[in-house]
Amino acid sequence: MDGIDLADPVFARDGDCWQPHPEASGPFRGLHGGAVSGLIVAEMERQAREEGLGFMLSASVVLLRPAPAAPLETRVDILRKGGRSSALEATLVADGRLIAKGTACCVAPHSVAGTSAEKRRPADAAALPAWPLKPRFAHRTLFDALDLRIDPEGTKWGRLLRPLMPYDAAFAAVFAVADNGQPFSLDAPRDVLKHYTFPNVDIAIHTARPPVGDWIGVKARSDWRPEGMGLTESELYDADGRFGRACQTVVLMPHA
Repeated sequence: MDGIDLADPVFARDGDCWQPHPEASGPFRGLHGGAVSGLIVAEMERQAREEGLGFMLSASVVLLRPAPAAPLETRVDILRKGGRSSALEATLVADGRLIAKGTACCVAPHSVAGTSAEKRRPADAAALPAWPLKPRFAHRTLFDALDLRIDPEGTKWGRLLRPLMPYDAAFAAVFAVADNGQPFSLDAPRDVLKHYTFPNVDIAIHTARPPVGDWIGVKARSDWRPEGMGLTESELYDADGRFGRACQTVVLMPHA
């Protein structure tokens, strides 16, 4: 990370486009899925805030093809603007090609008596040891922009060392961390990893409330099948306890 200004966002505005920094890169071809999904969700999050649509509680992103380390264009459309619930859609384009597409739902809060709430379980992720299996590559990737820790139960905790965007995007930061559910679930060596990579083709996150604090805990489990496909699902935690879940469809692909 020598010579890098950690105050700079992972994506910087350049005219009508977003320019990814090297830390937006992934271990495979193209940008990291967490960076791509984070960019799309951040733009929907910004639009929702400007329109006063309430809290973003769910979002889903389909990764159609590898995103290049090149100028990226985003477009956000409001599908519905309601009194309590609203929906948005966003696209990511590079050189005229559709790279990824996302949708999100927002809810305006309203006090309801007699409802139950998840028991608060405060966590201090900053006091945890570093995750010793944090991936390292010859080139810079999104992992270099993440501080990753591990708790005694094996839950991985992460926070961005530099902002994802040049504006607040807390829900998008959840995507940047949670997209790593696959490597988080692989503490034990697997023979399949010698021959296959494991990119996810989508990621969907559903939450019961907005995230609290910078740290996101990901308790991940992968279910990979002999047909070369699988699912990674993760419980999500923050400084106040469990608040949501992430799911990713995984495709096992031979090493190039």
